[in-house]
Amino acid sequence: MRNAIILSRKQVEQLAKISERFTDANSFTLSWEGEQSGIGLGIVVKFQTFDPEDTTIDITDVDTW
Repeated sequence: MRNAIILSRKQVEQLAKISERFTDANSFTLSWEGEQSGIGLGIVVKFQTFDPEDTTIDITDVDTW
């Protein structure tokens, strides 16, 4: 069972860029998606622009696979 999300420096930098671009978003939800590729987990960030959590961006760092 996974209970933590580990982010690479690249993913943290992506989050910083997202927060700078979407200044109206007050909170961000990180989650992982299933191992659809068979290699590793996909990490997504969701946040509100108009409706609750209506925007989803995949920040998976495939360099670590």
